[in-house]
Amino acid sequence: MSTTNPPDVGEQSTGKSPLGRMPSGSVNAWIGKLVLLGIIDVLGLWAVLKAYGASWWLAVGFLTIVLVIANITYFRKGGLPLKYMLPGLVFLVAFQLYPAGYTFYASFTNLGTGHLISQEEARASILVQNEKPVADAPSFDVRPIVKGNEVSMLITDPETGTALIGTSEGTTPAPDAEFTGATATAVPGYDTLNLGQLTGDPQLDQQWRDLAVPWDVEQGYNLRQSSPTRGELRQSDFAYDPETDTFRDTATGAVFFANGSVGLYTTDTFDPDSTNRQNEGQFLTPGWPVGVGLDNYTTVLTDPGVRSNFMPILIWSFVFAIGTVLMQFGFGLLLALVMQDKRMKGQRFYRLALVLPYALPIFMTALVWKGMLNRDFGIINQILGANIDWLGDGTLAKFSVLLVNLWIGYAYMLLVVTGALTAIPQDLKEAAFVDGASAFRAFRTIVLPLLMVSVSPLLIASFSFNFNNFTLIQLLTNGGPFAGSPIQGGQTDLLITYTYRLAFGTNEQLLGFASAISMIIFIIVAGVSAYSFRLTKRLEEIKQ
Repeated sequence: MSTTNPPDVGEQSTGKSPLGRMPSGSVNAWIGKLVLLGIIDVLGLWAVLKAYGASWWLAVGFLTIVLVIANITYFRKGGLPLKYMLPGLVFLVAFQLYPAGYTFYASFTNLGTGHLISQEEARASILVQNEKPVADAPSFDVRPIVKGNEVSMLITDPETGTALIGTSEGTTPAPDAEFTGATATAVPGYDTLNLGQLTGDPQLDQQWRDLAVPWDVEQGYNLRQSSPTRGELRQSDFAYDPETDTFRDTATGAVFFANGSVGLYTTDTFDPDSTNRQNEGQFLTPGWPVGVGLDNYTTVLTDPGVRSNFMPILIWSFVFAIGTVLMQFGFGLLLALVMQDKRMKGQRFYRLALVLPYALPIFMTALVWKGMLNRDFGIINQILGANIDWLGDGTLAKFSVLLVNLWIGYAYMLLVVTGALTAIPQDLKEAAFVDGASAFRAFRTIVLPLLMVSVSPLLIASFSFNFNNFTLIQLLTNGGPFAGSPIQGGQTDLLITYTYRLAFGTNEQLLGFASAISMIIFIIVAGVSAYSFRLTKRLEEIKQ
């Protein structure tokens, strides 16, 4: 009778590996996960603190939720799909849904030049912009001092010779300040900044420039820096009354009310619909963004001036997108059929040569073509021995844009169609030939319908891309030629380039109006794509 010794406690099978005997790969993976999550948490907390310091509450909430979900997801067992999907979902919300949502919100506002900051910031800006030095006021010895990240002003009172610490709230005595001669230069608990330290930190420098220390509230005097060591009393031409939220012109006595319909401080005679700025009352700038309802959308349809610019650009956007898709697909299909012929020699070389335009970056290709189409020095005019203004004439510029886009995109269609033709069973075409069909009839009735089932989604995607092909138009023609001012749109402008110019391309930024046009673009592309996918589904039903 044989006996066996009982296994050691550490060797008993429990269904799980004891921590002390965990495989080295699992230990390394666990440590790696801890390190990676630790780095993410540290960066996330830093971002939360930054957003909190900037009072960006939406970012604070979003980042906090993401950190909590990330730690729960990656520390708990199970939930494998979410572990892979979570990074993509976070970036989707941050870089797709949030910009789209903000654009939708902005389309209902007057956001733009003169209406970019909050009402509180607008009030402060109005006072600062209208400040003037007080006549016969004494000069002050001042020093920038910092505690934490907040800049204050160390002031030497020219009348009493005492030291004061000035902030945007007022002044407090600094009896323990250190003096160099008759000037206060330091105070315990604060660091005194010199010119190099200020210019080396843009945030501190901006705080120092913006700092206004109330000196005589009744007179409306503020003490501001004129240099890192000198200060001067300044007085605004306008006095603000926080109880009534109004400004009063100290010279004329005119009162400006907060006009919520236009986002400006205006007099009671202000007429926002007047076209004569001299007779519509007075207003102060800057203003702040306010809701304008559907005004931005109705302007596109009802304003004759805007509509006369918008409709030609809309029509050309459709012509450009549809024409590009048809030309690229037709030329790519033709080349694919030629390359499929077995009698064609050197197919590998030809395929490589034909695909090269697709391998080159579009920004380089567009700029090369722009040089080739130059009226005076372009190689095309030199070859033709002509002086054709390819990019300066409206009709020729549109032709040139389509030609260049054909060169850029046909190779993509060639690759797609070649793969789709390869997937079509050869037996179907042979059966058609046996039944007496010609090559063209077999292609039209069998090959083309089956081909469209495969490539239709890609054609829809190509339409959506070219409808918003900002890069090509911007680099090749910049939307021109222009019959009038750039704000009226150019003859090769797409809606996307026209929208960009409204938002950023001129001295006056019409961000709210541009956002409304962006939403119109989204509706058009989404509607065309949805309808096209329905047609594609019908083709799939025919195939079945």
